[in-house]
Amino acid sequence: MNKLHWAFIMDGNGRWAKLHGFPRKSGHVEGVKTVEKVVDFCLNCGEVGVVSLYVFSTENWDRPAAEVKGLLSLAEKYVSRVKTFLEKDVRVVFSSSYDKLPVNLVKSMRECEEKTKNCKKMVLNLCFNYGGREEILHTAKVLAEKGELKDADEEVFLKNMYNDLPCPDLILRTGGQMRLSNFLLFQSAYTELFFSDTLWPDLTEDELNGVLDAFKHRVRNFGKII
Repeated sequence: MNKLHWAFIMDGNGRWAKLHGFPRKSGHVEGVKTVEKVVDFCLNCGEVGVVSLYVFSTENWDRPAAEVKGLLSLAEKYVSRVKTFLEKDVRVVFSSSYDKLPVNLVKSMRECEEKTKNCKKMVLNLCFNYGGREEILHTAKVLAEKGELKDADEEVFLKNMYNDLPCPDLILRTGGQMRLSNFLLFQSAYTELFFSDTLWPDLTEDELNGVLDAFKHRVRNFGKII
């Protein structure tokens, strides 16, 4: 059995901070701790081969400048921890538009990708400065430049997206909202969707186990009659 691709929309950091009387930056710091917990859970459960995290969307640039600066700084610190990824045997890739990103962050992202490219246990796909519609447009332009757009089928299209990864089997969104918010739009046609009222920093291993168990009981017929 192929391992799963589990994607996460990490919503609720700001609300968590407000609820606890902290500045929004504190919520994002706690959110990084949850990222570490989720990555370790997926590594240890033995059933997940790819984890995709919606870190920063193309729409997030409209947030207050101080918050954006803080998010960029946190991202650079996280992707600079190459030693940790190597120890865990995690290959890091980025589904990202590099437009607008600071030079130092782009350098750290590319170094992280290069140094972890031979890791085998799991792929961590960080969707940073990401938008599903923009990715589709990007892929169409790439295929057009190759002269392959006219005859491209879904398989060819997928292989030319930011990363050649399997489509997500399940997406979990925390924070109580029930929408994809421009996340993996092309890839999620038959993805199983789960929505949780839990704010991202409060996500627990028990809830992750519950989602994984619920996924196993979903009937996935991909439009066919079973």
